[in-house]
Amino acid sequence: MKITDLEILECDAGWRNYSFVKISTDEGLIGWSEFNEGFGSPGIGTVIQQLAKILIGQPPPGLNRFFADVYARTRPAAGGVVAEGIAAIENALLDLHAKILDVPCYELLGGQVRDRLRVYWSHCPAWRINHPAFYGPQISDLQGVQAIGGEARERGFNALKTNLFLFENGAARAWRPGFSAPFYPELNIDRTVIRNMLDTLDVLRAGAGPDMDILIDVNFHAKTDGYLKLLRALSDIDLFWVELDTYRPEALAHIRRQAGQTISSCETLCGGREFLPFFQQQAVDVAIVDVIWNGAWQSMKIADLADVHEVNIAPHNFYGHLATMMSAHLACAVPNFAIMETDIDRLEWDAELFTHVPHYEAGYLVMPDRPGWGTEPVESEIRARPPKSGGGLMQPPRS
Repeated sequence: MKITDLEILECDAGWRNYSFVKISTDEGLIGWSEFNEGFGSPGIGTVIQQLAKILIGQPPPGLNRFFADVYARTRPAAGGVVAEGIAAIENALLDLHAKILDVPCYELLGGQVRDRLRVYWSHCPAWRINHPAFYGPQISDLQGVQAIGGEARERGFNALKTNLFLFENGAARAWRPGFSAPFYPELNIDRTVIRNMLDTLDVLRAGAGPDMDILIDVNFHAKTDGYLKLLRALSDIDLFWVELDTYRPEALAHIRRQAGQTISSCETLCGGREFLPFFQQQAVDVAIVDVIWNGAWQSMKIADLADVHEVNIAPHNFYGHLATMMSAHLACAVPNFAIMETDIDRLEWDAELFTHVPHYEAGYLVMPDRPGWGTEPVESEIRARPPKSGGGLMQPPRS
């Protein structure tokens, strides 16, 4: 068997695009993966196209050989967008190898540890505040936040994650200065942000009830002193975790020691070398691993490294349905799994883009036993929805 083509397919996903790698072979088997250029990572497609030249006309390489080869070829600029491009191909190769053997991908990751994965409803209520044209009903006040908390409970979920918002003059807007929305590079935290955070958590609890685990993600939206202000304000609130990001493991370790809350982080790191200092500094309670950025094979190594340091992992996952299943195959194969991120608010046409969608029961994702990832993009539907220019964090599409 030889690889005959490696192609990138993209489609309109509302406020962003979905992007896929398709590896074709001369025996008709196809390996798929999903990647994303809209989360601060422009240029992944170019990396993929350059690395594809190594594979065309060759037998599908094993995952260790592939990674060792392309890492050596890109060593002067390892990490970042290059690492994400490598991961996109690695994930498609894993899907292809699993289909060659007619087994689920998790069998190649060491086998299944669990067949059901606890998930949390992510961006609850963020998608309905930030992107009301695509996810409804629109939320513009705290009453709407309380209502979606109740909806999560009624739909059987037992965990949800929210973000930072400001509610002013009958409107709601996300507070995301770490992502230049608004442009506020000093990243200071004032009383208004804290008050709105506490109001959001209060009404979410009222709607979701006492048995719901609530998580909050403050991303890169503060510096060390600001994170400490937020955590002091949260000291009496029962949260599953506070998720935050910083590039300094020493700073995060200091924050964690002061926190009084479970701290999760690391979702933007690539490779074991970047994760290791955070483990050595005991900077996190839960390490968030992005399978789409790291590749499932490398993510297993990161999970093993976390396990050695007595840390559980949680997949970072806010992409399409294929990415959800890619993340799920990692989560079901590692022993040190905490919980998995998933988006429940979906585009009207999301289900049409994939052969199968994730199946949830009582707050758990039920693992399928189909070969490969267990789902594939529907190529005709992908091609029928051309990608938009821009989108994601880099260049929001104009209405």
